[in-house]
Order: sequence, then C-alpha cells, then structure tokens
Amino acid sequence: MRIEPTIFKAYDIRGKYPAEINEFVAQRLGEALTAFFSKKNHKKKLKILVCRDVRNSSQPLKEALINGIISCGSDVWDAGTGTTPFFYFLMHTLKFDGGIMITASHNPPEYNGFKIRGRGGIPIFSGNGLEVIRNLVKRKPLLFDSMGMVTTAADYREKYIHFLAKNASIKRIKTVVDAGGGSTTFFLPELLNKFPKITYKPLFFEPDGAFKKHSPSPYLPASQKPIKEELKKGGYSFGAIFDGDGDRVIFFDEKGEMVRSEYILGIFVSEELKDKETNTFVLPVNTSRSVREYLKERGGKVVLSRVGNTFMHMAMRRARASLGAEMSGHFYFQKFFYADSGLFAWLKLAAILSKNPRPLSQLIKPFKRYIFSGEINFNIKDGRTVIKKVERKYQGEKISRLDGITVEFPDWWFNIRPSNTEPIVRLVLEAKTKELFDEKLIQVEKLIKG
Repeated sequence: MRIEPTIFKAYDIRGKYPAEINEFVAQRLGEALTAFFSKKNHKKKLKILVCRDVRNSSQPLKEALINGIISCGSDVWDAGTGTTPFFYFLMHTLKFDGGIMITASHNPPEYNGFKIRGRGGIPIFSGNGLEVIRNLVKRKPLLFDSMGMVTTAADYREKYIHFLAKNASIKRIKTVVDAGGGSTTFFLPELLNKFPKITYKPLFFEPDGAFKKHSPSPYLPASQKPIKEELKKGGYSFGAIFDGDGDRVIFFDEKGEMVRSEYILGIFVSEELKDKETNTFVLPVNTSRSVREYLKERGGKVVLSRVGNTFMHMAMRRARASLGAEMSGHFYFQKFFYADSGLFAWLKLAAILSKNPRPLSQLIKPFKRYIFSGEINFNIKDGRTVIKKVERKYQGEKISRLDGITVEFPDWWFNIRPSNTEPIVRLVLEAKTKELFDEKLIQVEKLIKG
C-alpha cells in the first residue's frame, strides 16, 4: 500500500481515515518510530507510551501501531483513552523513551493522526525528527528475534485529576461546560466533583467517537450554538467548550459572547504579576498589540514565538516562561511542563472569576484598545511571492521575519504568514481606529491578492 507523504505535517501526522490514515500506516509508523527512537536514545529495547483519543477510528489504529512497535522488539505502555494533555502528563511524570498520542485534535470525525513526543515530552516535529520518521516509514522494517510486550497501564486518571486540582482554590460559581463528547468526558465529572462550590450545567458529557452532537472544533458557529443558548438564560459566570482531544478550550462571558484567548491570558497575567512568580510570557506573532502593551505596562516581559503548538512549547521552555496562549485556544503553563492544557486553563479562570466581583465581560475591557481583524485566510499557493511583495512595498519600515512577515507602525500593524499545511496565506491586521483599520485592510488585501 502507498503511504501519502502529505499526511506528514509541520507538527504531527494527520489525514482522513481510512483513505490516508489507516491500520497499514499505523503499523509502519510503529516500526519506524522504534528505529527512530532506538538510534536517538542509543538503545535497542525501548519503552514507548501509547494513548488515544475518543474517536471511533483511534482504537483500531492503536492496535496496529502497537503491533508495529512490539514486532520490532520494543515494549508498549498502553495508557488507554485520554486527552492529549493527559498524554503529556504521563510523558513528563513517568520515564519513556518516546510516546505517541493517536488524535486528530479538533479536525472533523473522519480524520485521525499521531502526535509524537521524545524523552521528557519534547515534541518531535519537522526539523527535529519528523522528516526522518517520514523517510523510515517508506523502508522495509528489520526482522527481530523476539516480540516486545504490552503493559496495560494502571489507571493514572485519579493522579492526573489530583495534579490538576491541587493548586486550584475555587469559591462559589455557576458555569456551563461543553465537553462535546470528546476526551475530556473521561475527566470532567470527577474533576468537577472535587470542587463542591462549583455549580455547572454539563453539555455532552457522554463520550461520542463520532461527534454526533457537534464538531470537535469549538470555533465553528454550530459547535457554539448550544452553549450560547444556555448562557443567555442567565445566572452563569462563564462558559467553556473543549475541543476533541482536550488541549484547547474556548471561553464565553456571562452574556454568551466568545472571549478571545489573548484576553483570557491577559486576565491570567494580571493575577500572575500580583504574585510576582515570574514576569515572562510567550505570545505568537499574531497576538493583539493590546495584550502585548498591557503586559509590558505591568512589568511583564513578552517573548514572541512562531504560531503553532510545537513552536510555542519550545519557546516556553527556552524562556522559562510562566504562561503563553494562542488565539486558537491553546493555553501554555510552566506548571504544566510548559505544555498546553484546556482543563488547567479552565480551573485557572474559574478560580479567578469565583473571587472577583466583576463579570468576565468587564474584566476584558482593558484589552480592547485596537480594532482587530482576527485571522483572514487567502487561497494562495505561493506564499513566498506574497512575502516578497510585502517586503518591497514596506522596505524601510519596522519589519520582523520571525513567522512570515510582520510590519509595524505606531498606530497599526499586520502579520502575513503562509500556512504550514495548506495553500493558504493568513493575515492578521490591527489599527487604533475603525477608519484607519478599514483603509489599511483594503490596502493590504489588495497587495496579497495582487
């Protein structure tokens, strides 16, 4: 069978099941991973962690992946079904030579994929090993005299829930929680029961591998409809939707309006700076200038990163940063191994709101200083040509090439970056006034479209 090279993305492996991602691919990947980690760790017999999300296709993929690993003489520690942050927790708290999470995150139900981590939970991505694994998958596996063993992991869910809950102090609060039938359904009921002062309305707390209630992506309007309807009934402090594998969470205020993730980070930072635990925070290049200014005014140091889970994770580690966030709903915490966790973010916001007399809609007002475009996508195959046009147009201005190209002026700025996985160019633009915003958006869009 042919393995499509396009399933290897910048940060992970992902594609449609079974046309692109299937049992054959999973078994070959298991064989390739043992060869990769064996050379990387300088040992023949490995101990590899395997975990899967709730998707219907994840179980057969897990079985094939495990077969590939043990056929090459290495052992597997099967963690069963869990969230991606639960997988990170196990990678960081237990000793493994490598780990694989079977998930397609927020992608539609017909997709699946694999996230790979090395020792200590270090991400394996294009540039530090994923391209090697891609080449190894194409090769014929070596024959081994003996099979590896599979250990069904002890249930670490209680230890994980205790880890999440131990530092959270939450007073009386009422909230809406939408699990969407995803992997957080295996943790939310028990976690919430540890906080008797939380009154919550559960939405879709039953595991649903087909995601029949709504898409595993919380950003789609159809996914947000149930929680918005419930919040508009009144009496709630906030609401949240988790994505399919629990590494992202989207928050809503007491009125049912979605709150941008950068604004939530701003609230977190305000609390963090009070405690003076650290003053370094990581933000991707497409983050609102409003939040960057707010952090700096309060003594915070902002470290900019390329957009994307892996880049943010590594930037957090390098800077030893306390917090980080992306507009896509990923929140990163030093206390969570510099990784992202939807549940960790949820607990932090619940704790803050339960002790603050002001509603969430009021707490985010200090961050609304600019008119912000959000991410605008353009179907353009050659992003490099667009970048060159922008460089010529704005030569002599303040330019950064950390991720795509960012051009900054005193009262407006923009970032253009080609997608790592699709023939798309993404634009984010922000300006002080609506008039300036409209003028500059037209100007930059014309430049992109040619």
